[in-house]
Amino acid sequence: MARPSPYSPEFRDEAVQLALKSNKPVAHVARELNVNPETLRTWVRQHEREHGLRDGPLPVDERAELKELRRRNRELEQENAFLKKPQRTSRGIPGSGKV
Repeated sequence: MARPSPYSPEFRDEAVQLALKSNKPVAHVARELNVNPETLRTWVRQHEREHGLRDGPLPVDERAELKELRRRNRELEQENAFLKKPQRTSRGIPGSGKV
């Protein structure tokens, strides 16, 4: 089991914002905050992924939406395929127009 982080979520958020807004390299900001540079770099990457600023795994809500859209697309394709099939009409049925 991983040990709890010594950094609060508020500290992480502030550190990420400082790193993003600063013109300084992440390593320099990390040294100023007395944080391991790789730790801060990881927080920044995670923040960028979560807010759509970096390519990577889709956020949970977008994954759920994508799954739903794919399911709906499959349903519509099946309905479309069914409607494209030729319809058989029976002879001699009143109202069918054929005798």
